[in-house]
Amino acid sequence: MRGSIEWFIDNPRVANLLAAVLILGGLLAIPNTRQETLLNVPLERIGVVSKLAGSPPEVTEQLLCTPLETAIEGIEGITDVRSEAREGLCSITVDVLEGYDVQTVRDLIAARTVALDSLPETAEPPVVEEVIFRNRVARVLLTGDARPRELYNLARGLRRDLLSTPAIAQVEVEGLPSRELGIEVSRQDLYRYDLTFAELADSIRNQVTRVTGGLLRTDQSNALLQAGEQISDPEAYREVEVRRGPDGDVLYLDRIARLEDGFGRDSMGAWLNGQPAAALDIYRVGNQDVVDVAAEVRKFVHEVQLPEGMRLILWEDSAIQYESRSQLLWSSALQGLALLVVILGVFLGLRLAGWVGLGIPVSMLGACILLPLFDQSFNTISLFAFILVLGIVVDDAAVVGESVYEQGREDGPTRAAVIAGTQRVAGPVTYAILTTILAFAPMLFLPGPEGEFMRVVPIVAIGILILSLAESLWILPAHLHSAMKRPPDRSDLFSAAVNRRFDRWVQERFMPFLRWATTQRYPLLAAFFGIFLLCLAFLNSGWLTVMMFSKVDGDIVMVDVAFPEGTSNAQVARAVESLQQSAQALADQLNSEGENDVVTDIYAEQGRRNKYSTAHDAGAHLRARVSIALAPGENGSNADSVARLWREQQGPIRGAVSQRFHASLNEVKPDIHINLFHDDLEILETLSVELQRQIERIDGTHEISNSMTAHFTSIGIDPRPGAELAGVTRQHLGTQVNAAFQGSVVDRLPEGDHDVPVVLRLPANQSDSIWHLEQLPVTLSDGSVAPLGALAELSQQSTPAVISHYDNQRSATITAYLDEHLASPGQVMAELEQNWLAEAVQRYPGTKWSVAGKPKAIAEFMTYLTVSYALAIAGMFFILTVAFGTYWQPMLILTAIPFGLVGGFLGHALLGYDLTLWSIVGIVAVSGVVVNDNLVLISAVNELKAAGREVREAVLEAVGQRFRPVILTTLTTFAGVAPLIMEQSTQARFLAPMAVAVAFGVLFATFITLLMVPSLCLVGEDIRDLKERIKARRFKTTEQDSVEQAYQAGQRAAISGFGPDAPQNPYTDDVLRASWEAGLDDPDPSIRVATQ
Repeated sequence: MRGSIEWFIDNPRVANLLAAVLILGGLLAIPNTRQETLLNVPLERIGVVSKLAGSPPEVTEQLLCTPLETAIEGIEGITDVRSEAREGLCSITVDVLEGYDVQTVRDLIAARTVALDSLPETAEPPVVEEVIFRNRVARVLLTGDARPRELYNLARGLRRDLLSTPAIAQVEVEGLPSRELGIEVSRQDLYRYDLTFAELADSIRNQVTRVTGGLLRTDQSNALLQAGEQISDPEAYREVEVRRGPDGDVLYLDRIARLEDGFGRDSMGAWLNGQPAAALDIYRVGNQDVVDVAAEVRKFVHEVQLPEGMRLILWEDSAIQYESRSQLLWSSALQGLALLVVILGVFLGLRLAGWVGLGIPVSMLGACILLPLFDQSFNTISLFAFILVLGIVVDDAAVVGESVYEQGREDGPTRAAVIAGTQRVAGPVTYAILTTILAFAPMLFLPGPEGEFMRVVPIVAIGILILSLAESLWILPAHLHSAMKRPPDRSDLFSAAVNRRFDRWVQERFMPFLRWATTQRYPLLAAFFGIFLLCLAFLNSGWLTVMMFSKVDGDIVMVDVAFPEGTSNAQVARAVESLQQSAQALADQLNSEGENDVVTDIYAEQGRRNKYSTAHDAGAHLRARVSIALAPGENGSNADSVARLWREQQGPIRGAVSQRFHASLNEVKPDIHINLFHDDLEILETLSVELQRQIERIDGTHEISNSMTAHFTSIGIDPRPGAELAGVTRQHLGTQVNAAFQGSVVDRLPEGDHDVPVVLRLPANQSDSIWHLEQLPVTLSDGSVAPLGALAELSQQSTPAVISHYDNQRSATITAYLDEHLASPGQVMAELEQNWLAEAVQRYPGTKWSVAGKPKAIAEFMTYLTVSYALAIAGMFFILTVAFGTYWQPMLILTAIPFGLVGGFLGHALLGYDLTLWSIVGIVAVSGVVVNDNLVLISAVNELKAAGREVREAVLEAVGQRFRPVILTTLTTFAGVAPLIMEQSTQARFLAPMAVAVAFGVLFATFITLLMVPSLCLVGEDIRDLKERIKARRFKTTEQDSVEQAYQAGQRAAISGFGPDAPQNPYTDDVLRASWEAGLDDPDPSIRVATQ
């Protein structure tokens, strides 16, 4: 180590070149690194979808979900298989274990499900694909007084224009019903022409189907053989031949059908301030930059030409979030850097502080090179990782700079002083960096999406720490050697005066207090341990709320509503209308209370697709959202209060299975998530309702959802006795009913960049009642037609709208959100376990339950982090054992880590922050600072003991020597994150818990280093003295012993392995004491042999 330090001091140009390479490399890497609001984390999840038209949930469960689950079972690399059986649809999601390739597992699942021969013939083949969450960059709203078809055509045209720009690759139109060309045939016309829907559908397909016959190869060219022609004009369907009679009379489709060139019956729609609207969602794909995509969208919105009366509004722009957060973080970083320079300048002088501070940009810009190499991006998390390490990275440079400064004060500004000052702390600084790296290392391997989300933090932190170590031991000494040759300036004189006053205060104020505190070390340690135990008690009691991520409110307040299967479009439309009315009433109320409008716009969506790439979004038409846009500056806590007020004024929404009022920028998952298991659906439903009512009784719970409360009304169609003789079977009836009421796709019509399905169906007014169902014409085996009611018995029954499975077990899911001011997840779960869950398991044999969702993810995350962090501490212990050559001192250093965590907990409690995963990251960082300070302190104690100091004096003197470096590291670390804590903006709340953990953790750690560790050192000495006294008691006798006996007792004490200064003389008589000491100095070899 000494050789490399001297070499860089003697070759300062190499040190400058190394610094320049790191700075230049970082500057070149920055523009080539992807920018995004948050990392696009793969979900490691696979979706399987299969359809069986018209099957009720129980039939779907039996014929689709169970066989598919059985086929998937046993595939290596899968976990948490969840399925939902709905009307006509089975949807399965499978999580892939860490370390397995998602595409490989997907291929295995696809191979097994495709080869499955137990599925019904009428079921659609299973679709298997990876579930990918798509990052929406912007949402643009097109609105105006336009008809649906005009709005649709204009939106599709704008989509094409957006896709033609080079920076935009994916745009989807939302808020409009699906395009559809309907061929509607009445029941009367079917009877008139003796037709059924199945026959009519076959006839149309035969007329419009195109069949390719390969190639005709000639000497001149090749020609494609094709039977039939692609219909491109909707009017051409009117000329389709349905039937040709014996006399040549042709029945054309136009005579019996009405063409409806418009939209499907899914009732999708959107409205902005009451006017029809359509949304254009722009997504980022691959390595696209969120800022570049958003800039192109803004430019497009500004320059686009629209018909009169139409408007294009930029409703959502995630780049604004990224830019505001990055500006906030850069501002906080610059403020923190300025504070660091000021603090270092006060203690070390501006010239020395400047060279110490140079390590910050060198290390940080050097770490920027790592981001593209590890496929990471500049996002909210990675930017904050730089701020997190801002205060820590200067610690080693500050320690080296302070050591060189102190050595220079003693020996003068010489080369030898720089080498000696650097060499004195090189070992402790190196070991401190290694232990801090080990503290961050467990986060490299955290499981799940959350682990992937946070992985950039240790990548940045470890990279910066390694570069900082190199900078502080190689580059900094070379610069300090050059700086110390120059005469002192005013800042040097000022810092010298400050240090004199500071040293005087330490010697006159702190050291007497420390001497008194170490004499009271046992009460002091009891106080520290008491605080630690109190923090653990508060944490276990749920006093501190633990959540995945902080809730960050935006400037849009939303209510999300979901309805069960079987809910009519009219009922969903009435709910959306009710929500719009309550939103408008709330807007009028808020706008009337102030000078400026608080609410600017109200946007409503009926039918919402999710942002996942699953093959089929089963419940899109059953979801709705109404959003209130607040004026700029009206977000923050006000947005949350607006959501609360809206929830109170609106009340429960009739028929909804879930409703959620919120204003959070990030998705907030339920605080309570419980799965119940039982094979009997009736018992499962009873249990779920009881649990729901139990949760409702707990103060602070709201928006409680139960997957079993929604019911689906099904109509059973069973052939009447004797109908089988006419060829009537359940399958025969089901096929014809499905074709009429569900509709039958007979063709697809090209339209621009997509196809429009051509659907044969009954008119809406003939498919809305049981009476119309009974009158449906059904073909018999002899070709005749009879009404369905004459052939089958119809019966109504109610079943759960969704039947859920979790790992092949029937399950019910109950979720709830909590008011953090009234309840915590830990308290609620403890109450439920004590008052209901345990009793329910006994009351209904076969019942099981488990925690799922966010609570389960938090528990698994914390379990893994606890185990991995314990391994990291074991690694620290190994490194420190190598450094000190003893077990006691590493244990002494590491004992302080749990107490460093206390500061983080106390900071959260004092400032009112919830404990989040980012808090844990900050606490991990604090543990590195605690080890760093204590390691340097214990090294100083060892140096003084080696120089001949008595243990107590060595401890006290070491604290006095290391007081300024400890305070420097505390102040610099605190200053690095303090601006973010003081920031009042909404964006700061997302990452503030990490800053709070670091700032208050390092403050508390200062007391640990300066008070608790010295006390522990002396306690260790007390234990050593106690052991010696206990061993010495074996040789203690009475005052009446003879001189010879005292002499032999001293010899035995020496033979027992004690040194001259170790044992205590057991005699009080001066003669006997002298005899005992003489024997101690003259051990008898014969006694040694006898002892051995």
